[in-house]
Amino acid sequence: MKIAMLTKHFTFRNGSSRAIHEAATRLSARGHEVHIFCNRRPVRYYDGAPVLRHVPMWPLGSWGRVLSFDWGCRRRTRVERFDIIHGHGNTTEQDVVTVHVCRKANRLARGLSLSGRDSHLFIERRQFENRRLKRIIVFSGRLKQDLERLYGIPPERVVTIPNGVDANRFHPRLRSIYRERVRQEVGLSNRDLAVLFVASGNFENRGLPNLLSAVARRTENRVRLIVVGGDRLGPYRERARRLGIEDRLIFLPFTERLEELHAGADALVFPSYYDTFGSVPLEAMASGLPVIVTESCGMSELIVDGVNGLILKDPSDIGALDAALARLSDDDLRERLGRKARETAERQSWDTVADRTIKVYEELLAERS
Repeated sequence: MKIAMLTKHFTFRNGSSRAIHEAATRLSARGHEVHIFCNRRPVRYYDGAPVLRHVPMWPLGSWGRVLSFDWGCRRRTRVERFDIIHGHGNTTEQDVVTVHVCRKANRLARGLSLSGRDSHLFIERRQFENRRLKRIIVFSGRLKQDLERLYGIPPERVVTIPNGVDANRFHPRLRSIYRERVRQEVGLSNRDLAVLFVASGNFENRGLPNLLSAVARRTENRVRLIVVGGDRLGPYRERARRLGIEDRLIFLPFTERLEELHAGADALVFPSYYDTFGSVPLEAMASGLPVIVTESCGMSELIVDGVNGLILKDPSDIGALDAALARLSDDDLRERLGRKARETAERQSWDTVADRTIKVYEELLAERS
């Protein structure tokens, strides 16, 4: 098959880019011709397969960028024949779309208005209205319900394929290689309970303000919070100063070597207000770390509370988050949760994701013939 994948930003800095990369490389390895149409491209390039195709955007604000990327993708995929056009949320014309975020549900979860001036909401609505769209891939049952409730999409058009994880890259064995060095580099002692928070951006939506407040409630000084990501740090440094926990926080820029940070950490917290899946906690689970996630995070469907992780019902409940952090001070509990987390992650392979994606393509091609 000749496949076009459409995504505005393809940079490996976020979960959606990594998911597209994992699927595209496996489809290419199976003999399919994959072209990735994108504007922002990664520093590293592929050696021939998949093929990266640049789509320019007009530098005219949010609407200009969004509409020009959509137009550029439509123009290119109309003049060149593809068996399958697979969008990833930034375009309006495709056979299949993977919904990495339902912006309407996200805004409602955060109590924000559904302004008609939001260009991304416009594209989201138009992609579901386009008659060419035959299948919608989602990562969780929760997201499927959101699409049915908010857009009236028939359930038979939606296929649930949870994201995978590279269980070789993210592995508990890396602790013996990296743990001591990582902890020395960031200034951690052996006594410190190192808790990771990772997000490529939008710290507010991922619940960092609430996490800072919960850390401030921890009266013992053992908890050290390591914040990794690319959002503006000024407001959060100031919040930490006001809470009196500056010396318990470590801010690090986003890195592609997250597996090394996992090796040096003791737990990961992802108290998101809304996330269609959440690759960050799944990668931590593959590394054998206990995780705290919210019910608002799609990958919480893989977790049994108290067995392979801890689940918060309300992302704004700082008391519950504080209590969950307190539970993780128990070394035996962390070890038990981490072991079961690893077992769960091992069942979420990218090969399975690729196989199920190909099945969706084959069903569409059979329907056409």
